[in-house]
Amino acid sequence: MQEQEAISDDIAAMLSTQGLLLLEFQLGRRAASIQVRAVVKAKGGTGTAECATAHRLIAQRLAEAHGIEEPFIEVSSPGIDRMLKTTRDFAAFVGERIRFIRSGETEWERGRLLGIEEEELRIDTAEGKIVLPISGLAKARLDSTSEGE
Repeated sequence: MQEQEAISDDIAAMLSTQGLLLLEFQLGRRAASIQVRAVVKAKGGTGTAECATAHRLIAQRLAEAHGIEEPFIEVSSPGIDRMLKTTRDFAAFVGERIRFIRSGETEWERGRLLGIEEEELRIDTAEGKIVLPISGLAKARLDSTSEGE
């Protein structure tokens, strides 16, 4: 597990030099091959060009720095309705509209994620600005239904 974290940190640092943020990284073995799954985000949006760039860079870095030759690599964008779970997820989507359910509640709320500090989210909702600890959320995701608002 520590080796995967070290490789993930290395890949994240390398991708960041190219304007790409590594949101997820999984490295595993299947039969005789190594499989890599990565989710990346680019500031202006993540399309096939950004995923292809990340794929090429990940393959090169795995071979050069970690001796992993010819892995199966899957790179994808975060998606328009991505679930937000980690501090890294929330930090990556500051400024975006989100939907969330508070712990113990059943109704989705909407707002714009203004920032994150020390495990607390600042969200601008229809009722005003709130501060909510990440631990106070049952679920959170990007809100693609509010595009253009």
